[in-house]
Amino acid sequence: MHPEAALEQGWIYVLVNSSIPGLVKVGRTTRSAHERAAELSAATGVATPFVLAFEQAFADCETAERDIHAELDRRGLRVAPNREFFHGSPAEIVRLVLEVAATAGASPAWRPAASVAELLAEGERHLHGTGETLQDFGEAMRCYRLAAARGSLLAHERLGAIYVQIRSVSRADRRRALHHLKEGARRGNYYCYCEMALLFAQEGHAENFGKAWDLFFDRRAHAFLAEVETGRDLYPAALRSYIAACLELDLPPRHIAELSAAADALMHNLVDALDRVRDAPEARQRLAAALRWSYENLLPELPPQPAMNRRARCARMWWKGWAMAPRGAVA
Repeated sequence: MHPEAALEQGWIYVLVNSSIPGLVKVGRTTRSAHERAAELSAATGVATPFVLAFEQAFADCETAERDIHAELDRRGLRVAPNREFFHGSPAEIVRLVLEVAATAGASPAWRPAASVAELLAEGERHLHGTGETLQDFGEAMRCYRLAAARGSLLAHERLGAIYVQIRSVSRADRRRALHHLKEGARRGNYYCYCEMALLFAQEGHAENFGKAWDLFFDRRAHAFLAEVETGRDLYPAALRSYIAACLELDLPPRHIAELSAAADALMHNLVDALDRVRDAPEARQRLAAALRWSYENLLPELPPQPAMNRRARCARMWWKGWAMAPRGAVA
């Protein structure tokens, strides 16, 4: 028999899971590493799926796995005998795999792990279907899960938001959304409370809705993080959602001081949002109601009309247009 006949060509994979931070799974497969990750996610009892962080092709993946595990054992990183989980960061484990690959003369077909920023950007492209990218919620979630496993403060918020926005998801998916949002909030991303509030609003849970917004305003005031303030309109967009959701639930918005302090940016955001949803009557109706409420309750806190800036004047004109129409009408 030819010496190479017994070689098992395949892949060494490195998997991470946001539910078990600090641990990395290293194994081998002769099929797709993505398929293997999906199988493990379906068979395991962990709350969130495994995500492929890295894969390396080997002409003899069985020997490569044995060598890699032996070195990890030597360094004292194995969690327990006969288990493929190891302590350490994905970067540390990947460096070791590459060292073995260089020694073994492995196939050059390996995929380095993308940065957190690249994963978030790729997730956004798949989420919205921008450019030549096809819209694919599953692929977007894969990117966000991997970013979450690498410590991203934004990824858990994105994962939860996907489930919140897709209203046809199952109860199990709702639980996953809440899990991601709670984890993101625990790590310091207070915008996760906004998504939690929207989830509670959809379920008609007014008490939890109010608590989530209370936590958002409190955390942002006392534990402000520039890292999570990723967009110029992020905060006014959150305020817009707060007002609209309160009105839909027939609840009076309570955080008047915070709303008044950001009234100008809020009006700007509301008017721009109305411009973007011209062909969506229900969305326009919700935004119009939020604009009407904001004008009646927040604009008196702004300077008198002669000194009012252009955006506030624009908001005043918008409101007058809606005030002249019947309450249920949509322009």
